[in-house]
Amino acid sequence: MGIVAFSIGDVNVYWYGIIITIAILIGMIITWINVYLRGQEFSRVVDILLFGIPVGFLFGRLGQVILHWDNYQNNWSEILQCAHGGISIYGAFLGFILVVFLYTSAKRLSFWFWLDILVPAIVFALMLDQLGHFVLQVTVGTPLPLNIPNDHSLVQYIEYDFRPSGFEGYEYFRPVALYQAIAQFVVFVASIILSFLQIRRNNIKQGTIFLISIFFVALIRFFCGFLYLGAPANDTLHFGQITCLLGSMLCLCIWCLRKYQRQNFFFGTLFKFLK
Repeated sequence: MGIVAFSIGDVNVYWYGIIITIAILIGMIITWINVYLRGQEFSRVVDILLFGIPVGFLFGRLGQVILHWDNYQNNWSEILQCAHGGISIYGAFLGFILVVFLYTSAKRLSFWFWLDILVPAIVFALMLDQLGHFVLQVTVGTPLPLNIPNDHSLVQYIEYDFRPSGFEGYEYFRPVALYQAIAQFVVFVASIILSFLQIRRNNIKQGTIFLISIFFVALIRFFCGFLYLGAPANDTLHFGQITCLLGSMLCLCIWCLRKYQRQNFFFGTLFKFLK
């Protein structure tokens, strides 16, 4: 499957763009249900998305350019060619969370409350993104031996044109993107269950669903990072793994600090600005 779905005149419509659009639309439906069950106004979600999507895209592209500056420093015109290199999921996530924080602060809303509302859709979008990577053969895992027997195990066949340079002789690779999609789907289901429990019983502290979900998503990406074809061979961690490991640790630390902020004056003061 090529990266171009179809063309309208001289304009190419890419499969990845279609997948992202579908993820946003389904995510809005999931969020609408969550908002409705909590008795909130969906217009606030629309406001967040109107700013969050473009800012997230901008931060994502900026992060991609910074991380791969060697590819752009002598060819600045490529910076605006988003189809060449894509965006950084870490930058996009950071930009979106920043918008949520600024919006909730400006409207005097609970930052953690709205993160809990948004996180099931965020996890679903990440899951669909990885599923798209698997179908489009964008993310390639480590190759399997050429003499591997056909035992119908879960593998990914990569078309010759999409095989990385130097690995043209290999046919099957570990479907690392599919692994992530399946694991993230489990996290998505867990976030939905926790959301219903939070609504019905009101005994789950605001922000808990978001922190737990992002904690496990980050861990999934960290461990799957060892299966990427481009993973360092000397047992060192690449940037994505370091970011995910720090992100998961940050989620755990924030959860612990918020849990005991009432018992500790310092912690309570530290998180006072995050209602």
